[in-house]
Amino acid sequence: MILLEGTAAVSRKGRKRSAMKAGDFFGEIALVADVPRTATVTTSSPGRVLVVTDRAFRTLLQRSPGIQLKVLVALAERLAPDTL
Repeated sequence: MILLEGTAAVSRKGRKRSAMKAGDFFGEIALVADVPRTATVTTSSPGRVLVVTDRAFRTLLQRSPGIQLKVLVALAERLAPDTL
């Protein structure tokens, strides 16, 4: 999902982890790794979200190396605190 407008809070196990703003995305870990979600995202202001299906997400990654790199960097940053 891509947050088009508004803000959101990311929490894990009841603890706030980060804040999101327009242009940020979430849900990629579950799509890339085919695992259940790893965090909860809750809107903190009115907003709009673009839902990207699994199939569309995979097509987007295949066709756009720039977006693929951004997703991989985000994955590494989001998983690193839990695995290092």
